[in-house]
Amino acid sequence: MNEITRIQAALRPHLPWHGARLTFLALFLVALFRVETVNLEKLASVFANRAQSASSHKRLTRFFRGFAVDFDAIARAVVSWSQIPQPWTLSLDRTNWSFGTVHFNILMLGIVHKGVAFPILRSAFY
Repeated sequence: MNEITRIQAALRPHLPWHGARLTFLALFLVALFRVETVNLEKLASVFANRAQSASSHKRLTRFFRGFAVDFDAIARAVVSWSQIPQPWTLSLDRTNWSFGTVHFNILMLGIVHKGVAFPILRSAFY
């Protein structure tokens, strides 16, 4: 069983998405682990060879622009996988930046375990 299949199998009980969406998310996670950045251009290079990089970039852009991610379901999956013992230590982080005339303000709640905060809830204001 390869890494994509294992990730799909882990996601399936928590996300009632179509198989193609689960495959895409598994590919995205593997790319994220490999390039260690959220830069879509660099992520696209992991999806396919250089000739297909432009179409992979469009695929990534379409996914994030047109698909409403159920962040509650993702948070439940992260909590169930993490097996972090209670009582939990929570972290609250806020960041803001501007992209042209659009201002982003994101508030993130996480569960801290061994020095790493696992994000479980976010609130974004634009």
